[in-house]
Amino acid sequence: MKKLLEHLRSTRQDKGISQDYLAVKLGVSSSTISRWESKGKFPSIDKLFEYASLLDFTVQEVLAFSANEPTEVSKPVGKIEISAYDKASFKRLVEQLLEEEDGHIKFVTTQLQ
Repeated sequence: MKKLLEHLRSTRQDKGISQDYLAVKLGVSSSTISRWESKGKFPSIDKLFEYASLLDFTVQEVLAFSANEPTEVSKPVGKIEISAYDKASFKRLVEQLLEEEDGHIKFVTTQLQ
């Protein structure tokens, strides 16, 4: 997917379309477009197809480009377990962790009975 996003960025630049313009059309911030194009933070599938469509890519082209990219499977480098002793603390911890999540963390919650 990174190569697809790089290709979309290159096409956007070649067409003289700014990130700000694209952000308005997609209903996101320009910093979101920047994260998609440079930091590998992937858009939702509907936003990806909207993005590609604005640059005159067909759904078939996007799928074909994506299918030809090698799939990278990353291995975890660590695991953290956090215990909370009341429901309010547990909920607060979950909310804080979800706010900090950056796409590189697999977040799993287990609520004990």
